[in-house]
Amino acid sequence: MDEAQSLMHPDGPSRSRWWATIVGAALAVVLWPQSGAGQDYQDRGFYQSYTFSAPTDPTEEWLLAYGGRLYDMWWAVLFTEPPSGDHPAYPQSAGASGAETWRCVTCHGWDYEGRNGSLSAGPLVTGIKGIDGMAGADPDAIAAIIRDDTHGFSETLIPERALRALALFVSKGQIDSGRLIDRPTRSVKGDAGRGRKVFQNVCAICHDYDGRAWITGDADGNDTLGGITTANPWRGLHKVMNGQTYADMPAMRAFDLEVVLDVLAYVQTLPRQ
Repeated sequence: MDEAQSLMHPDGPSRSRWWATIVGAALAVVLWPQSGAGQDYQDRGFYQSYTFSAPTDPTEEWLLAYGGRLYDMWWAVLFTEPPSGDHPAYPQSAGASGAETWRCVTCHGWDYEGRNGSLSAGPLVTGIKGIDGMAGADPDAIAAIIRDDTHGFSETLIPERALRALALFVSKGQIDSGRLIDRPTRSVKGDAGRGRKVFQNVCAICHDYDGRAWITGDADGNDTLGGITTANPWRGLHKVMNGQTYADMPAMRAFDLEVVLDVLAYVQTLPRQ
């Protein structure tokens, strides 16, 4: 199933919340002011994702989380349509096609390690290196690479301010998961007991206590938080840190990383089907 398709839990209020989100997004796009006296952020619609405004003085953590959502699915964050056809640089031998090939994560992975990480095997192997080698690099240099002929992300596709946030994420927003997630077992090194307290009081508001509500599924048919996070904990880490596109999911980047790991460790104990 395509990443952009939301798999809603059939029992409960999730479907109505989903429609409310979509309607709200449409109204925000239509009603967003196009100009204003002294409006330095008149193009701040470029920052929109799960909230329909942007801080006038964004913190670095906000920009990093925003850049992380662009890395995930940039056109969903920008309320635009993805380019048609496959990305010219996407290997024809790899398993993705169409819009999926235009996502940064499809080539570089949820763990940011590309061919050396979780994309080293399986149907989506591309042989493309990760972005982990650019951690700490000059964001301007990263932005130039994103704009180069290989990547081909023109300002029409990703506007300048969004580009800067994406480059900042690549430089400063990556999480080195090698010491946080055991690769052979895919278990998150957190305290599930502490994570249970956070999940039941925060995450369950949308996902329900069993992690089956308000879910974006994956190509392997996982449509519970337990299933998704157990199969791909790096994806779970990225989403919890940076938020989810197409959804009212908060980014926990402003919290201690330990809290995020605890939540993910608990989520891995939830039903997998």
